[in-house]
Amino acid sequence: MIFVARTYLSGLKKQQTTMLKRLADQKNFPFLLFFFSFVLYISFSGYTSIYILDEAKNATCAREMSDNGDLYSPTFNNVLRTDKPPLHYFFMMMAYRVFGVNPFAARFFSAVFGALTILISFLFTKQILNSRSAFYTVVVLLSSIHLSIQFHLAVPDPYLIFFFTASLFLFYQSVASNKALYPILMYVAMGFGTLSKGPVAILLPGLIFLLFLVFTRNFKWKTIWRLKPLLGIFIVLAVASPWYLLNGIQTEWEWTRGFFLKHNVNRFSGAMEGHGGIFLLTFLFVFLGLFPFSVYFPQVLRNAFKNKNNHFILFCLIAGLTVVGFFSVSQTKLPNYTVPAYPFLAVLFGYYLSNFGQSFRHLRMNYIVLLIIGILVPIGSFITMGFDSSLASQNSYALFFVVLPIMLLLAFLYRQKLEKHFLFIGLSGIITALVFFGIVFPKLDKQNPVQQSLHLLENSKTVFFKKYNPSFSFYLKKEIPQIYVSDFEQFFKDHPNGTIISTKKKLKDIELPTNCEIIFEGKDLFESPTTVIVGKKNN
Repeated sequence: MIFVARTYLSGLKKQQTTMLKRLADQKNFPFLLFFFSFVLYISFSGYTSIYILDEAKNATCAREMSDNGDLYSPTFNNVLRTDKPPLHYFFMMMAYRVFGVNPFAARFFSAVFGALTILISFLFTKQILNSRSAFYTVVVLLSSIHLSIQFHLAVPDPYLIFFFTASLFLFYQSVASNKALYPILMYVAMGFGTLSKGPVAILLPGLIFLLFLVFTRNFKWKTIWRLKPLLGIFIVLAVASPWYLLNGIQTEWEWTRGFFLKHNVNRFSGAMEGHGGIFLLTFLFVFLGLFPFSVYFPQVLRNAFKNKNNHFILFCLIAGLTVVGFFSVSQTKLPNYTVPAYPFLAVLFGYYLSNFGQSFRHLRMNYIVLLIIGILVPIGSFITMGFDSSLASQNSYALFFVVLPIMLLLAFLYRQKLEKHFLFIGLSGIITALVFFGIVFPKLDKQNPVQQSLHLLENSKTVFFKKYNPSFSFYLKKEIPQIYVSDFEQFFKDHPNGTIISTKKKLKDIELPTNCEIIFEGKDLFESPTTVIVGKKNN
């Protein structure tokens, strides 16, 4: 009986391998994969406003650089912005020229680089491991709701993720083969990564490279020389340094000081903007980020350590854990910081799933945990939105997330056919992401105070007091000057139709002049401030 069962499972695994291999080995599969990934990440990108703080500042900065014809001085509201290097601004500017200044254009190239990340993850994994592992690797990546969110946003992370992923895969190939092109492309990728988000695109890969060479006992002059380090320094500098130098000269090094000291050193050494937390918070981010497949993390890591003699598995293990460990030590902690680890962790998942030859009962506890989380998602979203005054009226839309547990229940029906079981788990994340971007988020977005109050600011002189939602700058497409309390009364005498944007907290301790009043108030979505519009009082 045992012999028969083993024979059956062996035959089933062989049949599944053949089917997946035929699919992944199709010549046009990479093109279909890129197209599917791009459609997933571009879907509904124009349905919601540019509202999230970082999106609004990035998208506005690109528009101002385009309007000013200045490629070297990033500004927000005509004030130098030192937060990020320029690469994502450049791509947004190109998209603006084709599609106009709108949310779709601001997010277009994020989807492109997201799809490219999926594509190279598949191609390199297929080349180094096998088709089946590569297929499951991209299933894990495509099912990540967090990754889908990142590739839907007008932020620099999609660009960094792509170039970071490319540089690491190219490094591995540079060590594993004698092709001269691999190290050259690796350094090009690192150069563009530096233009995406700064020195992290050099320092973090460099640390991973060093650890891999040490652990494989390959830290030798012969290996290092084959990587062409002198040529590499020249290539990275040739790609990245011209902009940094011209920017420094044009801004009298103000941008350089702000970016390298405040947004690199200070973010690592101290918690900025309230984004702190214990080191375990980073691991929670990764667990949620790779959901739904993250429930298999214990088995995946155990399998990776067991197969560490496979140098590519060891490399991906080192890459994933190094990124997570590095940002767990950083004092500023944000969910997007560890996303560059996802492609390499996904390879470990893909390798585990592709070689899983046991029955469903060995995954029963993982599935139970997965189903419980899936059931809690719509319930938890409904309750959480109900407690937020800005979202309470729309909390019924959280029930659309019931698609997640439904898909997971369908996966249970195929528990005897593990290939389909895993595919349905992957589909649960993909469909949930589409529901979020296509149904839930557009409904929530209509409640954001910027969209609700823009009509009050049309054809009027608009200024701000102390602080305002940066999304106003993107939609008003003009500078919003700052005003002080002492100027309120005179401002409304000079501009009877004028408006002042601020927040409830900033206006709490001041007394408004008798000729003006609050004409609009609305809590910012997903943020603590409450946006306030002050206008002339009607007598």
